[in-house]
Amino acid sequence: MGLAEWYDRFAAVYDGSVERVYAPYRARIAEAMALRPGGHVLDVACGTGPNLRHLAAQVGPTGRVVGLDLSEGMLGRARRAVADLAQVELRAQDIRALSADALGPQDGVLSTLGVSVIPEWEAVLERMWALLRPGGHLVIFDIHARSWVPQSTVVTFLAGADLHRAPWTFFEARSLPHTVTWLEGSPHVHGGSPFLLVARRPEA
Repeated sequence: MGLAEWYDRFAAVYDGSVERVYAPYRARIAEAMALRPGGHVLDVACGTGPNLRHLAAQVGPTGRVVGLDLSEGMLGRARRAVADLAQVELRAQDIRALSADALGPQDGVLSTLGVSVIPEWEAVLERMWALLRPGGHLVIFDIHARSWVPQSTVVTFLAGADLHRAPWTFFEARSLPHTVTWLEGSPHVHGGSPFLLVARRPEA
């Protein structure tokens, strides 16, 4: 079974199980985007859409929020969750096939709990960075297992996640300015330590 098919099935229980663990972080994640009214933002691996309403509130009715995911099951739930938000568009699409010309430069690009799951995550980060306008923010919220606990194995199995991934190495290798903040949260709940990475693309 492929990743998208697994998440199609997982979608039925995602919000009632996994999302209630991560819901307290959503407002802080959106704030890290530093968006303004009228801004354009891309949510990569948006899942059932828990970030979308927070992002839409920041960009307002004149802004644009695009959510991408490969799972139609997850997107179906996201569509129902934000049906009243005209500025939100959802696409079943691989970001690597998304052209900058089609989407336009983004004021913010976000991925939550996606980088640990996406197979070719470094190529995805390359594309996320390329779509960001100068001065825009790339934000990653995810889990990293600095030490392995039983819950790490559970998360790895259920989410197909690689909790050893350290996306900050992508930015370090390219000397790109970024910060990593470790957030409160028990590894015995999350399988590892929650973190928030924020990178701002330098002005041209």
